[in-house]
Amino acid sequence: MAAVEVSPRVPLLGTVTVDDPYAVQYGWNLENTGSNAYQQTAVADADMDATDGWQVGTGAGVVIALTDSGFDSDHPDLAGALWTNPAEPCGTVDTDGNGKAGDCHGWNFATNSADVDNGAGGSHGASVAGVIGARAGNGRGSAGVAPDVTIMPLVIGSGDTVYAHLGAEAIRYAADHGADVVNASWGGAFTGTALEDLRAAIAYAASKGVLVVAAAGNDAGNRDSSLFYPASYTEPNVVTVGSSTAADTMSASSAYGATSVDLFAPGNKVATTWNDGGMRVVSGTSIAAPHVAAALGLYRAAMPTATIDQLKQALLEDTDPIAAFQGRSVSGGRLSMTGLAERGLEAVDYSFRSTTAPVGTVSPTIAVSGTTEPGAFSVTLGLGVRHQGSTWAVADLPLALDGATVPTDAEGQATFSLGARTSLDGLVLAPSATLPEGRYVLTVQLTRDGEPVGSPRAAPLVVGSPAPWTVGSAGRRRRARPTRVPRRRGPRRRAPPTRHHQPPTRAPRPRHDHAEDPTPGTTDPGTTNPGPRRRHHHPGTTTPAPPPAPPRRGPRRPARRPPAAPPRHHHATTTPGTTTPGPPTPGAARRGPRPRHDRPRHHHADPGTGGQQTYPGTGTFGITSISPVRVSVTGGTEVRVAGLALPVGARVLVGTSGAATVVRSSTSEVVFRTPARVAGRYDVTVFAPDGRSEVLRSVLEYVAATTGGTTPTPGTGGTTPPPTTTPPTTTQPSPGAGSGPTPGGGNGGAAPTTPSEVTGPGDLRLVRSARWDAVPASVWSLDCSSSCRGAVLRA
Repeated sequence: MAAVEVSPRVPLLGTVTVDDPYAVQYGWNLENTGSNAYQQTAVADADMDATDGWQVGTGAGVVIALTDSGFDSDHPDLAGALWTNPAEPCGTVDTDGNGKAGDCHGWNFATNSADVDNGAGGSHGASVAGVIGARAGNGRGSAGVAPDVTIMPLVIGSGDTVYAHLGAEAIRYAADHGADVVNASWGGAFTGTALEDLRAAIAYAASKGVLVVAAAGNDAGNRDSSLFYPASYTEPNVVTVGSSTAADTMSASSAYGATSVDLFAPGNKVATTWNDGGMRVVSGTSIAAPHVAAALGLYRAAMPTATIDQLKQALLEDTDPIAAFQGRSVSGGRLSMTGLAERGLEAVDYSFRSTTAPVGTVSPTIAVSGTTEPGAFSVTLGLGVRHQGSTWAVADLPLALDGATVPTDAEGQATFSLGARTSLDGLVLAPSATLPEGRYVLTVQLTRDGEPVGSPRAAPLVVGSPAPWTVGSAGRRRRARPTRVPRRRGPRRRAPPTRHHQPPTRAPRPRHDHAEDPTPGTTDPGTTNPGPRRRHHHPGTTTPAPPPAPPRRGPRRPARRPPAAPPRHHHATTTPGTTTPGPPTPGAARRGPRPRHDRPRHHHADPGTGGQQTYPGTGTFGITSISPVRVSVTGGTEVRVAGLALPVGARVLVGTSGAATVVRSSTSEVVFRTPARVAGRYDVTVFAPDGRSEVLRSVLEYVAATTGGTTPTPGTGGTTPPPTTTPPTTTQPSPGAGSGPTPGGGNGGAAPTTPSEVTGPGDLRLVRSARWDAVPASVWSLDCSSSCRGAVLRA
């Protein structure tokens, strides 16, 4: 008979600290005012910008699976959060046939029952639940990151310990029953079949589009070298989270890792629910993880068609860059939901490039990306200029786009038809205009079927060498975010396989043996005495799993009544960092696809094919050459791209809408057949299955078989630039289906309100209006010389 391996038991990751009964507010994790953090130094805006994310949604319809020690179904601040299995009513009959009779609200894998609260052993899970989805605006307790979310409690242990093999079962259950995200505020170092079972369960969740958020650990260890599961798994749907303080420093006990910990999130002394109806202040990576799990639930709601890679990328791109987390995490930042507000409200993103130019014909590019419904699209471009201390609309200026020329109206705007489109994939706008020296601002607004898609964006456009302009005092400004792409996670070291079974791993008991909390009810946050406390003893070994774990996290916004004073043991508070406080940020920069020119830039009538273009091999795929670079307009020419690390299963796009037929692909070459296109030069974009891409700018020249016929209209003027390699982008574009935009046009925008007019540089007609007066000063501080997302223009 084969030997039976006992499943490793691993600790839950949280500790409880004494709560201050005189505190009025403890919601620094949601919105940090600099004075609403419990017993720690606070820096204003060192928070997750929860209210920005709530502009998009609060979690209605989103399901977060809580794999933990329990729940509290009767907690007044979790009322309405409990998941209901639509396929099985409560009772003793296994209606849905999954072998778990009565799993109407989840399952207790430790007792093989429907008891998802798990009695006194469920305190850790109850505290994690509050961070995820404590109800907001009910006059009670605290508020969760996603206050209208649905929580699916899946019990995998009790007290301070859970079982790894039950964690694997629970993750599979969550994936099969409609969870959007799984939270795993637990972990340990183990090997054997439990390690592989858990890995397989996470991979199974990935196949269902479910992300797994893991606590990094409370050992202050380097996860790059010290393995700890599930945090150390490298599966693409795993997000590993470290703990930050109210001063944007790393919590003293938090694990870290430049390639293994994805981001940090609030986890130090956060107010949250407790499993006796009261509140506690808790700490640890266990509390940081549910902040991220709930945030990812909101991302999923805002980006319903996104892949797990896209969701994870968006989360990491939207972090606030913090010095204390640079080199200690993949993103180098702390969780922020400001970028979510932009993504959800806009459903479209822009990437501005070539926004510095000499005097004369200026042609910036704007790459458009996002997920929208099919329809008839148009774009309204606007141009303003800084003149005499104000921003003015540039009126009556001919603006060209895709062969159509439309003069700007009195609001400095011109609208162009983009025709019917099924998606925004590969859409790149390349407007051009002749401009004198000056400091301009370019705006863009996409519309579908006559309705705006998202918010307008603005980016600076610098022509010539205008005198520098200093941003003066313009009231309270939200701090600007740099445009950046998170570093890619490198391979993590894995524990060597073992043929021997692993004996049970027991986590050390916490040093505290009780927790104190305020009397639940209507106690006002300002009350100086919350009333008598009662002791709550943890049962130790009486539950199927090891003793209760010290919870350590909690909802992020001010509790309506003072959280109770929990146990004596807590993680040391870190020393406040030197991050300068500032108002909340408008949104993290997110790169869109690199600009690609769909229209031919230059036409050569010479027939024949041939030629080669070489590259230094420094891009993402290490492309070293492409040949031939001169092909027939009829299509069918085989082109070979050579490189050092080309993607297997590559896709190739010629221009913005010409999908090539890939004949073969390997790490050293990609061979494709060209699609038919009109004569001219085109970009070639190579896509990897994981969404990475590299663009070879204007490299492929289509030539006609004869010199007769009509030469297609060139682009916006100028000579054809020599082919160059564009650095790869981390967005996940896919070849568009169908033709490019249809030129058209007409003026757009409402008439300005009583504008005044002046004649500006180069005899430009400048019109003063409220729209341009409202352009935020932060626009002028953006560095878009390489690339930027621009600033959102709020109504």
